[in-house]
Amino acid sequence: MNGGKEFEGQCAVVTGGATGIGEAAARELARRGCAVCVMDIDAPGAERVAQGIRAEGGEAFPSVTDLLDWEATRQGVGAAHAWKGRLDIVVHSAGGFPQYVSLLDCPAEAWDGVVNSNLRSMFYLLKAAAPLMIARKYGRFVSLSSMAARSGVNPNPPHYTAAKGGVLALTRQAARELGPHGITVNAVAPANVQSPRAKAIRSPERLRHIAQTTPVGRLSEPGEIAEAVLFLCGKGAGYITGVTLDVNGGATMV
Repeated sequence: MNGGKEFEGQCAVVTGGATGIGEAAARELARRGCAVCVMDIDAPGAERVAQGIRAEGGEAFPSVTDLLDWEATRQGVGAAHAWKGRLDIVVHSAGGFPQYVSLLDCPAEAWDGVVNSNLRSMFYLLKAAAPLMIARKYGRFVSLSSMAARSGVNPNPPHYTAAKGGVLALTRQAARELGPHGITVNAVAPANVQSPRAKAIRSPERLRHIAQTTPVGRLSEPGEIAEAVLFLCGKGAGYITGVTLDVNGGATMV
């Protein structure tokens, strides 16, 4: 990965920072000079990542925040801003789904939890972070969507697909409203990632099938998705907003 310090002096909040793509993004932002608030509901995981960043000479602190609670989200984002007196970047990687389930088999009571963890959390983060960014006339907000929102070819749970589709719509809405304030809002849509959570919900046979049917012949590593996220977080991406960057090894091409 790039060893430069392009984010020197900046401050970021990374949700879902205790594992997977969020962890990779948090660690790489820190390596490139950014002070990082590692935000996650998993307290030991957030502390582990923050400690790891500090051990490498970076700046980080863990924030145990329930992103389904508006007041907790507002306070968590506010604490990150108060830490350095600024908030330049939000990477929203929290979300996901617990298991594969079809439309007809999806329990009605499971819908809200998955939609809220992926989409309502994004709304709360935008609402909390945008005023702080507007005050400085600068900001980068990047959410993790999914190939599930871009293509109906592969099987995906309906609540997850709907939520990640909502992430793309909200990305465009926020980009339109916040662009005049120097804030870009974009999304990254990964396909199949070698993260602990992704591997836990797929059988070895399913993983082999995915690798065999993906043009590049393998699943991605979390760091590869993080590189795409960091590109959109950079100052050089200032004329890119309201877009979705597909990072899927050619699994779907749009």
